Amino acid sequence: MIKGKKFTVIALSLMLTTGFASSALANNGKGAGLADAPGQSENFSKGVTTLVDVSEKVSYDTIEETSSEITSVTITPFSESVVGEPVVTVKTYEEKHPQQDWYKIVTETTTSIPTTTKVWEETTTVTTHYSYETLVTVTETTTTTSTHRGAPGSNGKQLSDVSVVDVNSVAGEKVLVGSEDTEAVTTSEVTETTTTSVSTKTHKSDWIK
Repeated sequence: MIKGKKFTVIALSLMLTTGFASSALANNGKGAGLADAPGQSENFSKGVTTLVDVSEKVSYDTIEETSSEITSVTITPFSESVVGEPVVTVKTYEEKHPQQDWYKIVTETTTSIPTTTKVWEETTTVTTHYSYETLVTVTETTTTTSTHRGAPGSNGKQLSDVSVVDVNSVAGEKVLVGSEDTEAVTTSEVTETTTTSVSTKTHKSDWIK
């Protein structure tokens, strides 16, 4: 992003009257009796005096720019396991003696414990934002050319008055004035799996007749 900011203005003015002869300054204000003016004043020709006025206005603009770039990316894996509540199942049956009319009471206790595991990744992206400033010097030159009848210093009739404006901009060096980091964290899709551990205990009573 680029934007300009004007903060200072300095005005300079310069009056140029080319070839103004010292003898032309000492006149009667009407241009009469100036026998030496035509031959000694460069701005006096064919009965017409040309005056050139140059004024300059200098101002300073500041161009502000910003840019951003990703400076680091970190991927971190994570996992989380949650053990569920045990599920107990009891089964009872009789076991007969192979020869006698006896039997035993057999009790089987089965315990199931589920474990759910979640796996995911977190990506941390760091973006650095830079701020720049460029100083621009703007010079506006106004050249005004006017003509009047008679020698320099006379009050002859004005014939013309023309102004020309020229604007010149010169940019300086772009300077880094600051930087700032921002951090964004994104999470990948969570993968979930469940496993179950099973254990069984068997208890047998004595022989019962």
